[in-house]
Amino acid sequence: MADIKKRIVAFLSVFLLLSVLVPCPAHASVHFIKHGARDDKQDQLIQYWLYLPPEVKPGMPLVVYLHGSGERGEGALLASLPLFLKDGIVLCEDAILLIPQMPTFYGQWIRIENALMKMIDRTVEEYEIDERRIALTGFSMGGIGVYDLVNLYPDRFCRAVAVSGRVNEDVRPEAFTFCELRTFVGTKDTNMPPASALAFAQTLEEEGYTSEVVEFDSTHSRMPHHVFKDPKVLDWLWMKLSPQVTPAPTATPKPSPTPKTTAKPTAASGTSSYRTLRKGMSGRDVQRFKIAMYWLGYFKEKNVSDEYNSITVERVKKLQRYNGLEETGIADPALQELVFSGNAVTTETAPKPSKTPKPAATPKP
Repeated sequence: MADIKKRIVAFLSVFLLLSVLVPCPAHASVHFIKHGARDDKQDQLIQYWLYLPPEVKPGMPLVVYLHGSGERGEGALLASLPLFLKDGIVLCEDAILLIPQMPTFYGQWIRIENALMKMIDRTVEEYEIDERRIALTGFSMGGIGVYDLVNLYPDRFCRAVAVSGRVNEDVRPEAFTFCELRTFVGTKDTNMPPASALAFAQTLEEEGYTSEVVEFDSTHSRMPHHVFKDPKVLDWLWMKLSPQVTPAPTATPKPSPTPKTTAKPTAASGTSSYRTLRKGMSGRDVQRFKIAMYWLGYFKEKNVSDEYNSITVERVKKLQRYNGLEETGIADPALQELVFSGNAVTTETAPKPSKTPKPAATPKP
């Protein structure tokens, strides 16, 4: 008996030693913080969760996740993306995730948009979020909320992922001028038929906005597993990948139209797809190029015109100078490809010129 006890003690000692020496998985350091924000219109305290990666740094992106109707009440961490993060099925070390908690008897996310924006503003201020990198995603009822919130706040979000959502009639295509949209639908989805989402995506494409669609041969309940477990989708959502990367679905999707050139930096298939832009020209491609320059820091406002004017020439010369190119002020196809690739030098990363030392005084004889 004494021998058995010794063995047990020895085993426990080794186990405890290994538990100290063996590093914990990355998600063990991840934690959720619960907060609340009052919605002025509904006079209701809306709870929300913050997912914080192991190391929080200033300038990180923020992803807002809107859950489906089945998670209303106290179930925000029980399904879909929050569950995958909580259980370590998927990891995120590069972004902060905000998960609002819809009250039990509320219908749509648009009803508490006042509280949602308070949550976002508070998180941005508290964690020094990069306001140019706030993404929005949601499933089912949350997918509807994605369209509604971008429509209501078109300048707030830079990327959006709508999973099995319906598009309401008042959602305007132009609201997605500065927001890249990815739409995921299931062909066997009877809970949320994909017709309105597909039609809206087609309208966006026809009008020249950024839109990408992936259709899965899937039912409603399986859609989050297809989308939120895909590393490419998540890396794009966490802002780790540039917009042109197409997610590899786990089910065979139907072919969808190739998305047009994005408004934000996006790699192009080849320089032949661009015309040379110079002073005096105008058009949607001029505006897209200027918006892409905004994301690199060469314009202060996203709301740029579609005219290639003298200010554009000045900013293009600055772009060329920072990237070691000849300062012509003309955006040829090669320069546009560089800008849309996301590999151009930004104004923040450009080397700062050193001060010219003053000449030393000539010594008197």
